[in-house]
Amino acid sequence: MVLVGAVDDHPVVLAGLKTVLEEAAPEVELVACAPTVEQLLAERSDLDVVLLDLRLGDASTPGTNTGQLLAGGAQVVVYTDGAKPAQVYAAVARGALGVVLKDEPLDVLVEAVRAAHRGEAVVSVRMARALETAPHLDDLLSHQERQVLRLYAADLPAKSVARRLGIGEGTVKEYLKRIRSKLAAVDVHATSKLELRDVAETMGLLDDDADGAQQRA
Repeated sequence: MVLVGAVDDHPVVLAGLKTVLEEAAPEVELVACAPTVEQLLAERSDLDVVLLDLRLGDASTPGTNTGQLLAGGAQVVVYTDGAKPAQVYAAVARGALGVVLKDEPLDVLVEAVRAAHRGEAVVSVRMARALETAPHLDDLLSHQERQVLRLYAADLPAKSVARRLGIGEGTVKEYLKRIRSKLAAVDVHATSKLELRDVAETMGLLDDDADGAQQRA
C-alpha cells in the first residue's frame, strides 16, 4: 500500500482527489490532506508520497515546502495548476520527483505517484517541454544583481539591503527593477516579493552557503 498525503488549500479539490485516485489505483490510499505542509506533517508522519500544490495561501515557498516534506520522509509530486516556471524550478531543485498539472489525465498522476514511491522521477510531457525551454536563471543576473536579490528575498527591506552592500537605497530599487525586467524578458514574472523569493530559492541564493556562490560579472 502506498500512503499518500496532499497539500492543497482547496477542500473540494482534496475531497474529489481522494475518490478518483483510490478508484484508479487500488494500491494507493490518500490518508491525509491539509492546507499547509506543517499541518500535514503534524497529522501524519508515515507518508510515502505527498502531492504538493505550489500556490498555497500561507505565504510559504515551493522550495521550502519540498524540503520539509523530504525531511519528513515523503517523496514529493508537484500537483498544481498554472504554476510559474520559477515555482516549479524551486520544487524540482529541492528534490521533487514528479510534476503533474491538475488538468492532465488521471493516469499521468497515478503513474507519477507510483514512480515517486519507487524513487523514480516522472514529469508530465507538457511540463517536461516547458522545463526544456525554460531559461537558465543562474546565467541571467550579474553578481551584484544576485546579491541584491539574495538579501531582498531573505526578507530584508531595501534600506537594509543598501546598508549591507554599501550602496544607496535608490540603487537597490533600481537593481530590483532591472532584475524584474530581466526575468519578465524570459517569461518569469516576479512582481511580488514572494515570487522573487521563489526565484532566489531556485538559484540557490538562500542556501546556507549562498555567500560563497560563484560570482558573475
